[in-house]
Amino acid sequence: MLSRPRVSMTIARVALGVWLGFMLLLGSALLAKHVVALPEPTKDRHLAASLSALRAPSSKPRWLAVHVLYSECRCSQRVVAHLISTTRPPAWEEILLWVGNGAPDPALDRNFHVKRVSSAELARLGVESAPMLVVLDPEDGIRYVGGYTTRKQGPVIEDLHIMQDAERGNAFSALPILGCAMSDRLKRELSILPGL
Repeated sequence: MLSRPRVSMTIARVALGVWLGFMLLLGSALLAKHVVALPEPTKDRHLAASLSALRAPSSKPRWLAVHVLYSECRCSQRVVAHLISTTRPPAWEEILLWVGNGAPDPALDRNFHVKRVSSAELARLGVESAPMLVVLDPEDGIRYVGGYTTRKQGPVIEDLHIMQDAERGNAFSALPILGCAMSDRLKRELSILPGL
């Protein structure tokens, strides 16, 4: 028969183990929305043609960067701050597709053609999440579709590096799209995950 102190110690250890297991499970669940990569659209002719149609009429096609940003997404707001504060490559055309009820920062109009679109319009192209970058070459070939950072709200926004590598013909592995769901379908699917 176990002594009373040994029984108390065993109960305390079991209780601590159960508590620790529960806390690990809860913490993992709360982090889920912060580490789950969102789906990227299919790189097909439909996507390329739809984004190419946004180009400004000019005599010679240029490299095109399409930034998809969502007004209700904190990660998108970080990308906006980056876009405003960096020197943009002059040989590129950059279009910003803005989704959501909030108005885009007026400073964006200086360097970007800002086009307000609905999440339903983008969902028809297979674009359901933001922030996302799509790079098209002058012949409308898709060279990059993906995110901006290696982790959610990561400190380094890689768009200029991605664009430079695309222009040089270097392969750049697509970064995960770590941000917010925009389409109703994807919001429903992600609603099972706790956290923000």
